[in-house]
Amino acid sequence: MAYDNNAYCDFTTTTATAVAGKDILLCIFDNTGSELLAISGQQSLTINRSADSIEITSKDTQGGWKSKIAGMKEWSIDTDGIYALDDESHRVLSQAFENGDPVCLKVVNSKLKEGMFGGLAVITDYPLEAPYDDSMTYSLTLEGMGALVDLTLNPVDPDTMPDGSAALEPLTVVSVAGAANGQTQIYANPTLAASNKYYYKIGSAPLAYPAYMQDVTSDYTTWDGSAAITATTGNEIMLVETDVTGHALKAGTAVITAKEGA
Repeated sequence: MAYDNNAYCDFTTTTATAVAGKDILLCIFDNTGSELLAISGQQSLTINRSADSIEITSKDTQGGWKSKIAGMKEWSIDTDGIYALDDESHRVLSQAFENGDPVCLKVVNSKLKEGMFGGLAVITDYPLEAPYDDSMTYSLTLEGMGALVDLTLNPVDPDTMPDGSAALEPLTVVSVAGAANGQTQIYANPTLAASNKYYYKIGSAPLAYPAYMQDVTSDYTTWDGSAAITATTGNEIMLVETDVTGHALKAGTAVITAKEGA
């Protein structure tokens, strides 16, 4: 078994799999719905979930104990933190509060790059505090409209992250000299998933990564996964694994080593 039979490094324990609160972020979508914004300056986060109780006690209830069933459910989220006046997330929140509009929110695990909860909510409390001897802060309460969807049980694709590319999975890319002059042979790990495609771009380092689910068909060159690529030693290659329609899923880079001389 791995790790010396888990004698001293047991990754299955509860403490080893615990989640750090600092990794959990409350985010909102902008007005276009295309960009997810982490609410700036947040320091705390509380997700409240509750259900009404309906008493169903009758004369024949056993043992003299009341009996109840769950009724309607509701949820809300509370957060607070340091207020950043010019941050886009607070501009979106302020506009929604002024207009009485709902916001589409999402709670994400920024370490695992996974969504945890999502739903529509209205802002019911948004005070700002500015003490003379401390930084300006905010508090925020959002009350749910309908269900708070548990994204760990009902995952979505794409699973948008705050920076727009956080859900892009890594590729380990290796470049070795090819069989012919001016050519390199590229290897990638993990290997290409069924029905997916490879695209690549070559240029001076550092090359910018594409966003998760970005269409790369117009800016990148298609590759069959085995053919040698003509390139110059010292340049960088960006290899992107896409779905069948050419939308980025994974990416990685390598410094090119091409065959030179006889």
